[in-house]
Amino acid sequence: MIRSLTLYQRLLLYLLLLNLADWYFTCYGIRNQYIQEANPLLSDIITTDPLLVLLWKCAGPLILLYLLPHCRSSWVQHALLFTVCLYSMVTLYHLVFFCLYIV
Repeated sequence: MIRSLTLYQRLLLYLLLLNLADWYFTCYGIRNQYIQEANPLLSDIITTDPLLVLLWKCAGPLILLYLLPHCRSSWVQHALLFTVCLYSMVTLYHLVFFCLYIV
């Protein structure tokens, strides 16, 4: 099934996994008081209801996965690539932080 997906559909699935990783690392860090949420829009929500943030983070890539075949604008595809690169760096930052300071 994965082989039949287009490049952009694969990127969206990768973005979904990166969002899940970001959510997990952030919740773990907040719960153990290692970090604080840097996003002011999510800071209050993640401390009160982390599952709501998880739903929000999963909804975006899943909606885009559905809409992408209907939208062939090149700027959408470039924005997707930029977002995947950005979330890859965020996840790498989380991994480095946890390896250096937590473990």
